[in-house]
Amino acid sequence: MSVPSILAVDGNSLGHRAFHSTRHDPDVGPRAMTGAVISMLATAWIHGPYDAVVVGFDHPVNDRKRDYPEYKANREATDPALREQLGLLRTDLAACGFLVVEERGVEADDLLASTADACLDRGWWCDALSSDRDLTALVTEAGVRLLRPRATFADLVVEDEATVRSTYGIGPAQYTDLAAMRGDPSDGLRGVTGIGPRIAARLLRDHGSVHGLYAALTDLPPKLEAALRAGRQRVERNLVVMAPIPHLSVDVDAAVRSGVDLGRVAAILADHDLDHVARRFHRAVTEPPPPLPPAPTEEPDGPPVARPTRPTQIPADGEQAALF
Repeated sequence: MSVPSILAVDGNSLGHRAFHSTRHDPDVGPRAMTGAVISMLATAWIHGPYDAVVVGFDHPVNDRKRDYPEYKANREATDPALREQLGLLRTDLAACGFLVVEERGVEADDLLASTADACLDRGWWCDALSSDRDLTALVTEAGVRLLRPRATFADLVVEDEATVRSTYGIGPAQYTDLAAMRGDPSDGLRGVTGIGPRIAARLLRDHGSVHGLYAALTDLPPKLEAALRAGRQRVERNLVVMAPIPHLSVDVDAAVRSGVDLGRVAAILADHDLDHVARRFHRAVTEPPPPLPPAPTEEPDGPPVARPTRPTQIPADGEQAALF
């Protein structure tokens, strides 16, 4: 029996991408976001196959914003149309049979992290699908990867441990420390003045962690020591804000038991005149994927990185019934 593989999806990340790509198209209907997101899942399926889909969503109550008012304070208020469509997306994905998870006070990132932890505990594969770089910290050699779309969704960066080390110069477990020093302007979180990703990576290679670095402050050049002292409060705040909230419950066993019901997906999409999306998703799940291109991808702030692969799981005969 093959090892189960779960696709853990950041529903807010994909929903935002879908909303901004379709909002000005006069020909799309109220379920455009649902169609776009399931098309994105079909695109990502080449990196599977997957036995289950778990979709995490941000809860309207956000403990990080409560505890750190500066967190995302620089962002505009959510468009009411986006909020409405995200609600429809939750309903539609649950109706399709995917495990949709949301918990008071937490964000989708936290739920994806808990999904990855649950898979690791069981020795399963897990791919996290999100444009959020903070989820780089989830990557492990034991079987967790990050699928991160860039300018277009078809251009997915597939990050495993070797890719992370090649791109950032550190291991995935050090990524939150790097981000805490660098800061994240998109979330309104300043880091240490004058320390970018390359300097942060070098400091982490030398000292292991932020805590190890601050324990060795007096060994650093005076200018660097002064910058780190001045930014310490911000770094310590960032470590808390950027780290996943632990011990969340995601029932990955139930997700695998439910599997991927193509008939159910097709029926829901047909109700919204999205049969073409159902056909695309069906092909992605049932047909052998084409070989991945051998040419490496290239990050704007890093060296060329080859796409990783993992063993292919072939469904047993009759495991997926043809629908079209």
